[in-house]
Amino acid sequence: MNALPASPVPAPVPASGTSAITSAERVLLVEHDTRLRESIRTQLLADRYICDAVVDGEAALRCAKVQVFDLIVMDLGAPLVAGRRICRTLRGETVNRRAPIVMIASRNAEAEVLTEIENGADDFLVKPFGTGELTARMRAAIHRARASRGGAAIAPASSATPPIRYGDIQIDPSRRHVQVKDRPVKLTEQEFQLLYVLATNAGVVFNREGLLSEIWGRNRFVTVRSVDTLVSRLRRRIEPGEETRPRYLHTVRGVGYKLGDASESEA
Repeated sequence: MNALPASPVPAPVPASGTSAITSAERVLLVEHDTRLRESIRTQLLADRYICDAVVDGEAALRCAKVQVFDLIVMDLGAPLVAGRRICRTLRGETVNRRAPIVMIASRNAEAEVLTEIENGADDFLVKPFGTGELTARMRAAIHRARASRGGAAIAPASSATPPIRYGDIQIDPSRRHVQVKDRPVKLTEQEFQLLYVLATNAGVVFNREGLLSEIWGRNRFVTVRSVDTLVSRLRRRIEPGEETRPRYLHTVRGVGYKLGDASESEA
């Protein structure tokens, strides 16, 4: 198979790979390494995914503006990806703001990975990895995204669910709307789910494993560190400038996290 051109337009998948597929999940693959890109794409086609492949972050953003994807797989080493807050920008794209994002990274790119997770990435793989592991994580990410959109246990499906108020925080589950005092707060799906779980169980301390189960479900490949990152992101959203002495989202040292009274201090 010939190498893909470095073009802002995604390379078309061969007709033989998609002619019989009309409802398969569509994946945007951002990978600059020709051999790895072709290896991943071949596996995705074998697993009956539709795969659009590009080689840099700018092309990825252009594709995301016009095409709806079920999943985005992105190599941090690809041009115009690292340091560009790509995930945050993708989360701002209306048509793909809820598409799960899986990052691919080298072993020495931990800081960049954590930055992208804070900006909205859902999971990551460290090179080298098997294509089977990648597709397993992809399936898990797509499953979690569909469960959250369909109304998982942590997010009521009923449009009649009344708004929740805790102190200055107002949560409208049916509209996925959050407001702190008079300030609307834009949250990712995972951030909203975390806030909803804690607000509907105010005062209850959740350990990290418990939150992993609540937010990501059993079919997951993330670690407890992802919980800490998600909590940090949510704190910055609902109480900016107060991360060191949070008013609501408290750490119970050695145990986990809870949504506490405004008068409580971090334990």
